[in-house]
Amino acid sequence: MPVRILIADDHEVVRQGIRKILAARPEWEICGEATNGQEAVNLAGELKPDAIIMAINMTGMRGLETARTLTNTRTERQT
Repeated sequence: MPVRILIADDHEVVRQGIRKILAARPEWEICGEATNGQEAVNLAGELKPDAIIMAINMTGMRGLETARTLTNTRTERQT
């Protein structure tokens, strides 16, 4: 079973580069791509990725804020 990965970055060229690198590993699967933090939070809730590769500096909700939101959302779901 492949590791499902969500990519979050506001630069298309960066997402393309990450996609190319990950595509070389058959045990990794890109399950989605987000262009900003809020989209990453929404997609993570919907797609349930195993890992998220995310930029720190994104337009709107920045990467660290997004990570905090994802952590809090995950914790709330588990309790």
